[in-house]
Amino acid sequence: MSKADEQLIELARKRFKAAAEAEQHIREEALKDFEFRIGEQWPEGIKKQREDDGRPALTINRIPQFLRQVTNEQRLSRPAIQVNAVDSGADIETAEIYQGMTRHIEVASDAEAAYDTAFECATTGSFGWVRIITEYCNDETFDQDIRVERVLNPFSVYVDPAAVRPDRSDMNWAFIVEDFSKEEYEALYPDSQAAGLSDWSSIGDAAPDWHSGGNIRVAEYFSIERSRRELLLLENGQIVFADQFEQVKVPARVIRRRSVESKRVMWAKINGIEVLERREWAGKWIPLVPVLGDEVSVNGKRHLFGMVRFARDPQRMYNYWVSSATETIALAPRAPFIGVEGQFEGHEAKWRQANVRSFAYLEYKPTSVGGQPAPPPQRNFAEPPIQAIMASIGQADNDLKATMGIYDASLGQRGPESSGRAILARQRESDTANANYGDNLARAIKHVGRILIDLIPHIYDAARVVRILRPDGTSDMVPVNQPFVDKGVERIYDLGAGKYDVSISTGPSYQTQRQEAAASMIEMAAADPRLMQVAPDLVYAAMDWPGGQDIAARYKKTLPPELRDAGENGTQELPPEAQAQMAAMGQQIQQLTAALEESMRALETKQIEAENRLQVAREQSESRERIAEMQRETQLMINAAKIESQETQAAFKAQLEELKMLVGAMRRSPDQQVSA
Repeated sequence: MSKADEQLIELARKRFKAAAEAEQHIREEALKDFEFRIGEQWPEGIKKQREDDGRPALTINRIPQFLRQVTNEQRLSRPAIQVNAVDSGADIETAEIYQGMTRHIEVASDAEAAYDTAFECATTGSFGWVRIITEYCNDETFDQDIRVERVLNPFSVYVDPAAVRPDRSDMNWAFIVEDFSKEEYEALYPDSQAAGLSDWSSIGDAAPDWHSGGNIRVAEYFSIERSRRELLLLENGQIVFADQFEQVKVPARVIRRRSVESKRVMWAKINGIEVLERREWAGKWIPLVPVLGDEVSVNGKRHLFGMVRFARDPQRMYNYWVSSATETIALAPRAPFIGVEGQFEGHEAKWRQANVRSFAYLEYKPTSVGGQPAPPPQRNFAEPPIQAIMASIGQADNDLKATMGIYDASLGQRGPESSGRAILARQRESDTANANYGDNLARAIKHVGRILIDLIPHIYDAARVVRILRPDGTSDMVPVNQPFVDKGVERIYDLGAGKYDVSISTGPSYQTQRQEAAASMIEMAAADPRLMQVAPDLVYAAMDWPGGQDIAARYKKTLPPELRDAGENGTQELPPEAQAQMAAMGQQIQQLTAALEESMRALETKQIEAENRLQVAREQSESRERIAEMQRETQLMINAAKIESQETQAAFKAQLEELKMLVGAMRRSPDQQVSA
């Protein structure tokens, strides 16, 4: 092992021990909270004593019900990452690409499960964790993707106790550990030094925190290495580090310089005695994000607690009193018989069972005391304190609700309120009492967003096509880090240019908003049926059942023109008055066209008649003069008919052109309809 590896292992051991000691009291109490949640609620000594005596030790576990009131509310109103452009090098469209990529990363890695697990751990045992990893897209590429992973066991994470920020973004080192048996370890790391040991006793001697119970601990160890670098400002406005100055393509004079601290996040996988892997992490933050419960510092000592911590005693009290009531009412033995000595002689078997069995009759031996006959045996009755027990159960119930911040209205119990506003206000009491947990989750997801935005330019640093998701769940494939043409315009989404930051929006998911909108539309349509007359397509479009969109599209075709949107080609529809005038003009054009066609048919008829008359005259007349005269008359008639037809056609065509020019002007400017 190299000298650098030895130094890394030695420092890692010291840091791990420091983290374990600093968090010992937090981890011990959190472990009790988790055990309490799953039903281990009786002290071992009391439970064993009751079981040995045959007495009930009931566990009426109400903790999960109260926790689900908070965790399920969080699932209905999830915090969402919003990406915003910060400086002049950033733009809104690229910010939308960042946000779409972030949504895709969350969906592809099932980040909701990671957030839900961490939130449940925080409400139960005071802390949970989310981690961010990178992995290759497949086995045949060097492209990587970013993933948000859940940490199922929050006790596997150890962090720098000097970190004080709520999101622990200021931690300098951290561990996430996993324990392996010898067989599992040898299968995963056959070339490791530890895999060649016959046993792990030497590991236990050298690093006791890394070997116990026949298992060896493997840790992912993150640490931040700091160094000083000189930053240069060039006269052309470019900013570079001094060690990169020679790589500047266009040399320029240095006008300012200053010393800055440079940070690198290093990652290593270790087992306590050797380094298995090591490399530099791409981002500037350690990719571990906590979701915390309540955090309080007392005398310099940090305390964390969730909802279960102060509900343990009321829950125990509730179990005690319910067990006592069960024992007193349902399982208590019958009152014992009291008799004079000797009265049970000869009938001992029946009298021994009389306290648990019912006999038709019981015999006793008459005896006397002081010469007087003794009365028959009688039961010794005692009134159990049922009323006091039930009152104590009620008090334990109230204490449990008070410590958890969950009240009757949130549990579905009816109160004296009658108005909807009053009922809603009572239900929101529980939300207000536990709003700090949801706020802590939003703060953690915000830091997750910062880590993702920081990693994206490093992981998606080459030209590639990425998938983005929109809020409504639709997706698109977008080229990044390369020029492309969109609608005739050349664009480029350069993920490495500009600065972006993250904000958090909290509220119902897009799907929940659609469902709420559909329900509101249905209620409004029932109250005001006119809604289904003017906007049936919008109501059906809000429905999520199959065929809803098709029904909306068909309904839209049946709407009157004044209720339709602008045409798909972007033209603006005319007002109803202009449409009516255009319809009237269209009728006039049709009438004029019909009259013109009728005139043309009449002219053709006159020509035919004149030709027929000429033919008849030729056949009947023998005089050339008569024929010539008739020809002249016929030609005159034809010329007169042509002149009349041409004048009529010219008049009709002039009127037709005038109407066409007027319609065209109205289409170009609907506002001129009045003057028209």
